[in-house]
Amino acid sequence: MNKIGIRELFGLIKSIYLNRDTGLLVCKFPAGKRLICFINGNIRYARSGVEGEQLGQFLVKGGFLDEKSLKFHLEDAKASGNRFGQYLCDNKIVSEAHIKETVKKLVQHIVIRPFFEEIDDIDFENKKISLDPALMLEISTGNILLECIREIDNPRFIENVFEENRDSVPTFMDNPMLLFQKVSLTPEEGFIFSRIDGHLTMGDIEKISSMSRDRFVKILYGLHLIGLIDFSQSQDSSFYEEARKDVMDNIMEQAEPGMEESAGNSIPELTEKQEAFVNEVFAFYEDLERINFYQLLDVAQEEEIFQIKRNYYKLMKRYHPDRFTGEQFSAIAGKLDEIVSRLTEAYQTLKDEDTRKAYDMKLKKNQKETPLEAEGRRISKSEIAFRDALFYVSQGRFSEGIEMLNRCIQLNPDDSRFYLELGKLQIDNPMWVKRAEENLLKSLELDQNSLESYEALGRLYVKMGRNE
Repeated sequence: MNKIGIRELFGLIKSIYLNRDTGLLVCKFPAGKRLICFINGNIRYARSGVEGEQLGQFLVKGGFLDEKSLKFHLEDAKASGNRFGQYLCDNKIVSEAHIKETVKKLVQHIVIRPFFEEIDDIDFENKKISLDPALMLEISTGNILLECIREIDNPRFIENVFEENRDSVPTFMDNPMLLFQKVSLTPEEGFIFSRIDGHLTMGDIEKISSMSRDRFVKILYGLHLIGLIDFSQSQDSSFYEEARKDVMDNIMEQAEPGMEESAGNSIPELTEKQEAFVNEVFAFYEDLERINFYQLLDVAQEEEIFQIKRNYYKLMKRYHPDRFTGEQFSAIAGKLDEIVSRLTEAYQTLKDEDTRKAYDMKLKKNQKETPLEAEGRRISKSEIAFRDALFYVSQGRFSEGIEMLNRCIQLNPDDSRFYLELGKLQIDNPMWVKRAEENLLKSLELDQNSLESYEALGRLYVKMGRNE
């Protein structure tokens, strides 16, 4: 156990978060002990021995119980052998929704207090955590770090951070697990993040921010804590050209309500689009063991590293576990972790010249591909491209969807679905009417029983003024 200051505490929590560690953090204070449970770097539960930091007291603060009834119900719950929250729900004293809401506030309070109190001792133990699902929460450690740094009142700390990094160049972290994480930035934080270009120093950005030094440093240090930026001297400009738009789009999307914020007892039903994605994840997960790293990243074996990196970022954004944290996605949570782990393993192997050569030799030695295996690989690549095409269309990125569908057809010209989706996208463009007809007719040629192809072709002919 070690004494720890505010900067060391931030560093410890940052390390747990960025390394996606699982374990128990024990904080000792003069007033008592607080325990925080992390699973894959995010906060899942916390409890406190500090007076006033128990569920009962927080329910009283929230107006759900009074002091007199609290004492009675605590004794009754103890006699029944049930957890206090479960006892209150079972006896309809407090609704499950209000219990969950209060527990979340309590856990957030327990986690945040160490940043504002003197700590006697602190220790983190990496260990497997077994939690009752009823107790498990979804709290972003990134958002907690941001909230704490926003509220810190420590001028000396702020000045030290600035002086140490004044001439450093803030750059994006070269890690899509961090760049595409789910965090909630304020408009000011989003603005500062948008100024990161791999060329401006911290001092340069402060000058154009028109913010107080206190606010500016808190924002930049907060972005550093959650792994969005690092401080270095330079970064390849081609990285910014390719990654910047996706990274900024992801940050802007965080303004939407979190998927985990569901009211009441029911688990939200999957939308049609979400159900399709869940099925896609299951299919991709089943492919992990049978396809090689090049197939996994959807690149040719002779592909340049730049394209490999580009595909890696695209796939990591699509399958990032932070995007699917609600209970309705519980069936794919572990599978997404495995997918991104395998994608990262593939990228780390192929980006280095020596490890890539060794991997290529292994492939050459172990894989004497039969015609049937080659056909399976070709179809697998077209399926990955088709998933990407449908994703682009769902996001309103139609030109990219059309480009990807054309690639699908090049990879596998015998799949009617590719022609159907391409024709549907072309129907509403007067310049592409002929192409739409050709693609829809080709779809029907390959699948004469496709009602969707007939319907799309009928819509096209109505637009053209034809009656057949």
